[in-house]
Amino acid sequence: MDFSAVFHQERQMPGHDIIVIGASAGGVEALTQLVADLPSDLPAAIFVVVHFPAWGKSILPQLLNGSLHADHAKNNEKIEYGRIYVAPPDYHLLVKRGYIRLVQGPKENNARPAVDPLFRTAARAYKRRVVGVVLSGTLDDGTAGLIDLKRQGGVAVVQDPTDAFFSGMPKSAIEHADVDFILPLSSIAPALVRLAHETVAEEGASTVSSESEFDTDTDIVEVDGAALRERGKPGTHSSFTCPDCGGSLFQLNERGLLQYRCRVGHAYSAETLVAGQSQAQEEALWAAIRSLEERAELMYKMAKYSRDRNKTLSAQRYEAKAKEAEQRSDFIRQGLFQGQLPATVRLAESEESGESADGNGNPDSPFKVVVLAASEGGLRALSHILPAFPPDFPAAIIVVQKPDIQSASSLITDALNRPTTLPLKQAQEGELLKPGMVYVAPPNQHLLVTPEGTFCLSGAVLVDFARPSADLLLQSLAASFKERAIAVILSGIGSDGATGVQAIHKMGGLAIAQDESTSEFFEMPRAAIETGSVDFVLPLHEIGSTLVNLVVSPV
Repeated sequence: MDFSAVFHQERQMPGHDIIVIGASAGGVEALTQLVADLPSDLPAAIFVVVHFPAWGKSILPQLLNGSLHADHAKNNEKIEYGRIYVAPPDYHLLVKRGYIRLVQGPKENNARPAVDPLFRTAARAYKRRVVGVVLSGTLDDGTAGLIDLKRQGGVAVVQDPTDAFFSGMPKSAIEHADVDFILPLSSIAPALVRLAHETVAEEGASTVSSESEFDTDTDIVEVDGAALRERGKPGTHSSFTCPDCGGSLFQLNERGLLQYRCRVGHAYSAETLVAGQSQAQEEALWAAIRSLEERAELMYKMAKYSRDRNKTLSAQRYEAKAKEAEQRSDFIRQGLFQGQLPATVRLAESEESGESADGNGNPDSPFKVVVLAASEGGLRALSHILPAFPPDFPAAIIVVQKPDIQSASSLITDALNRPTTLPLKQAQEGELLKPGMVYVAPPNQHLLVTPEGTFCLSGAVLVDFARPSADLLLQSLAASFKERAIAVILSGIGSDGATGVQAIHKMGGLAIAQDESTSEFFEMPRAAIETGSVDFVLPLHEIGSTLVNLVVSPV
């Protein structure tokens, strides 16, 4: 294919006709609104990276398709005006002069696709014609790319952090890059239209301090081994190891940012390295607990085997070793939970003793409690369900959604408060649940429900890399409210909520899962359904009305 021509409809003097957009958490909602405000005759091509897991199914092109044609980008595809090119899961999206490349190169900032490679390669190919847009997202992917884009003469646009669902990415970009426009989401589309029609003189090449330095970044993400070997070590040696491959990390002396890259090309900002280390530490500690629990189980089996053969001394030795392994496991577990016992999660112990979690039975409460659990794609689902509840809805509602630990604690509450008729607030420590209220789990804290019908907040360890954890909330609710508990598992990635749904089912409660056809991400609903504990699998538009019917019906 001949890629010598840039655009078949390119003008003699182009405008800012290359628009690159990066987002993470909350980005789907932001992009949907932004793209809806763009005209069909926009003289520009748009490229979008939103963080998706490799195993996820992205329906983002379908959500963005409208006045502008949106689709997943294809390798070597020619660039055309009026198109939205979306990075598919597990591929970096790179912009070349006149065409697109998709590569499965090293992850950057724990992500593939990542925003930095898109911004970096677009800036290298089109320089002053590029507009970089950073929307809602966690941590700081896109910051380094935006700095490179500005060095090449491009324009930097960042969503106002106070207007974003998640402020991490916008805040980082504003702090470190020379941002041209900080705008609320509603003002970004008009700004892009104006920039697209603004004539750009392409002369006045790069202001990058070292062109070879900039080239090497591009070669790294494209897995060019020869270029990596030619350059040698990517920076000065650090004492850290790469969370992805275990190799040595080198500190990069570029862009005024604290960055690291390993020999094979994995790249991290300081923020994403901390996140990667935390995940690796948690994996190691849970692996140690698993190993000790397995050792204890094996010792107990060997003890039983010995007793069956009247080898009492051997049995006693094995039992002592089993108890020692359990004690070590409990010690690590206490460390993970920072000394805090998840007291309301001990369903198995309660069932064995024949008592409820508090020894006294359910709280004397006439109302039910509904938990809406979601992650990716959840805000859209919640915005459809919450308006279905009448102002006198006779149940308490708890929303648990994966939040951004850097965001202001009120962001999710503010976002969800817009469409609902019920009062909505963040859950507070010791607060008594009341019907007709919507409570939102605060960021970076586990939310539990006590047998007294009050909230308990815990900063204990991440559970399956999440805090708050839907599983912990649902388990505590099952122990405390039993048959008055209703769990709803909405769009999301991973399996959070599946264990909690089983607990709800065991204690006589009900469970609903969003169906695949209406889920942006079906992993969480699927995991819940596969437990066999889900009572209803419903499309999004039926969940709200079903909950109303279930709550007003007799127990």
